[in-house]
Amino acid sequence: MKFTPKHIDENLNVSKTHPLAELAWLVGGMLLLALVFYLVLGVTADLAVAKIPIKAEVWLGEPFVDSFEANEDEALRRRLQRLLDNLPADSPLHQYTFTVQLVKNEEVNALALPGGHIVVFSGLVEQAESENELAMVLAHELGHFAHRDHLKRLGRGLGLTVAAMLVFGEDSAISRLVSNLFLVTESSYSRQQESDADRFGLELLVNSFGHAGGATDFFARVGKKAGRRVPYLLASHPHPEDRIEELQSLIRENGYPVEKNAPLGDDLLSETEPEQEAETAVDQ
Repeated sequence: MKFTPKHIDENLNVSKTHPLAELAWLVGGMLLLALVFYLVLGVTADLAVAKIPIKAEVWLGEPFVDSFEANEDEALRRRLQRLLDNLPADSPLHQYTFTVQLVKNEEVNALALPGGHIVVFSGLVEQAESENELAMVLAHELGHFAHRDHLKRLGRGLGLTVAAMLVFGEDSAISRLVSNLFLVTESSYSRQQESDADRFGLELLVNSFGHAGGATDFFARVGKKAGRRVPYLLASHPHPEDRIEELQSLIRENGYPVEKNAPLGDDLLSETEPEQEAETAVDQ
């Protein structure tokens, strides 16, 4: 007898849904789960960082500090100490042992690294024209420590990297891709974190100098170079004009006086001179 297969219209193993539709549901479901995991991880990381002891943070920060070829800078340390001396008595920042390093680099930037390490690029010092402006920058970085922003930005990236390693293996290409992608994308502060650090920096600047002079000067100078707002929309930092407006609003609301800035000391300016010029001066 000849066997004739019969087409089965409905079966538990036979779906009437088009394969492409099933694929779309599968991919959509996975993306939704990944999004939920990412959001939960972010909230968990933000809650967990408040419980991390300073000693553990110092241990976490050692690899970051070793990645910069710089030594602690005495001239910057004196500026930082002036700010630390004017912190409120109950400030959690008193638990840190802060160090500040000067890196020869034209980039106009400063970094707060886990464990109480502040890195200042020489390009930033060259742009600063007063003690007040530099103090505002250092106070802003102290604001990130006060809110533990540097741990929050790393927490989500580290969590995703560990999760990828558990699922795909430590040597997996996917794990390396996740690590490279998220540790980079999570390495920037949010605009809200930057605004909160600006607010903290302004209050500390006033406590240290008795007035708010220099709070916006540096941002105004950087803003001229930043150019139009449109290319700045995707930047992690608020546009300098927005930072200036917010700071000036805080100055008016609190009635802070604005007085003349103190000049930037020669001890720090001499350290930012190009090495070639320094060698030429020695030869002469």
